[in-house]
Amino acid sequence: MHEEVRVAIIGGGVTGLCAAHHLSKAFGTDSVLLIEGSDYVGGHTRTDQIDGFSCDWGPNGFLNREPLTLEWVDELGLTPELVLANEAAAHRFILKNDQLIEILGPPKFLLQPLLSVKGRARLLCEPMIRAKRDDAPESVWDFAARRIGREAADMMVGPMVSGIFAGDAHALSLAHCFPRMAAMERDYGTLFNALMAKRRVDKEASAMGPKGVLTSFAGGIGHLAQVATAKLGNRVRSGNRVTRLTKPNGTFRIETSAGLTVDAASVVVAVPAFAAAELTGELDPALSKTLRNIAYADCVVICTGYRKSHVSRDVNGFGFLVPRNQNKRLLGCLWTSSIFPKQAPDDWVLLRTIYGGYNDPDVVRLDDAQLLEHVRREVDPLLGISSKPEFVRIFRHFKGIPQYLLSHGTYLNEIEAAESRFPGLVMAGNAYRGVGLNDCVISAHRAVQRLTA
Repeated sequence: MHEEVRVAIIGGGVTGLCAAHHLSKAFGTDSVLLIEGSDYVGGHTRTDQIDGFSCDWGPNGFLNREPLTLEWVDELGLTPELVLANEAAAHRFILKNDQLIEILGPPKFLLQPLLSVKGRARLLCEPMIRAKRDDAPESVWDFAARRIGREAADMMVGPMVSGIFAGDAHALSLAHCFPRMAAMERDYGTLFNALMAKRRVDKEASAMGPKGVLTSFAGGIGHLAQVATAKLGNRVRSGNRVTRLTKPNGTFRIETSAGLTVDAASVVVAVPAFAAAELTGELDPALSKTLRNIAYADCVVICTGYRKSHVSRDVNGFGFLVPRNQNKRLLGCLWTSSIFPKQAPDDWVLLRTIYGGYNDPDVVRLDDAQLLEHVRREVDPLLGISSKPEFVRIFRHFKGIPQYLLSHGTYLNEIEAAESRFPGLVMAGNAYRGVGLNDCVISAHRAVQRLTA
């Protein structure tokens, strides 16, 4: 089968779906074609509905602070179906010495035992620390240790990095993982000065993290992908893994495993970097080599359900993260039935426990029984769980989350150079400038802007 279109989008995750939506508005529906290798369109943005439980494969929502995401949701007709996280989700915990310690904002933070007295005193010295003025790449951990101390870097920043990237704070680039944080030091000299400046504009600005409420849908975040796919109608070709991308006569040619050939004036490549490396090998070997260098972390998501009567600890909160110095294998545990109560039956507790990450790739290869044994040993005592889970759903993600290592800036420059060599080619997705759902939407808009300029 052969088709000709103005724009072809390779990859049907959130980025590809959002790009296809806006490009269809710009050029007309018949001018756009979305090509997806699997039978499911939506990537990791997928939700299984089983016996009253909603189990998200990948992300469990997005912060409702990004206008571009809310605009897309509204154009899909989904605004009335948005569900905000329960207010209880504001209560977040970190594990220390087998105790769950709630993360509190200042000044209460200075009275809690998450940091030692020495660690708290060092954190208070942050306004006196001189800003870094050179352009040398710096890891997230090195930045945190330099500004707020090594103890706070280990106990506060390290778990945050694990929770977002399943990554190693010592290896990840601050400038590319947390560009706003790097900008705060660059623009204001200290984090304290940056916070004070923001509060002069917005009295609700907080040291506890970015604004916004975690947001999903009653049926889970996968509902977004389902509706976006349905909206595109017959402009989606699923079950077509791209095997070859060339540009023989001034037009991009795409060939798939199902025998589809597509000629397109422009192409948005919205698959993971390692998959993009495979399909761009013939088109641009240099680009392919760069894409192969982008690292990924394996991780596994374990959803377990228990009757409330079998969980003695109050799980009225978001969940907890685990610093790497606590001799635990899990990265964290989210209390889904407290965050989004409608995602579990009444009188049940639904947990979402995360294992794996950049420094523990082998755990994803354990069988189900071994993974559940880890949950029994590491989660059950903390939450007072007295029974085996009566509901289990496990999702393994090989090469699940991209890692922005210290060399990531070089890779982005090389990728942008390749886009310049091939006008009409745009690389998009969470491998480049942000791993969250909002970041995928922003990446889709970058692609649309480049192709409509």
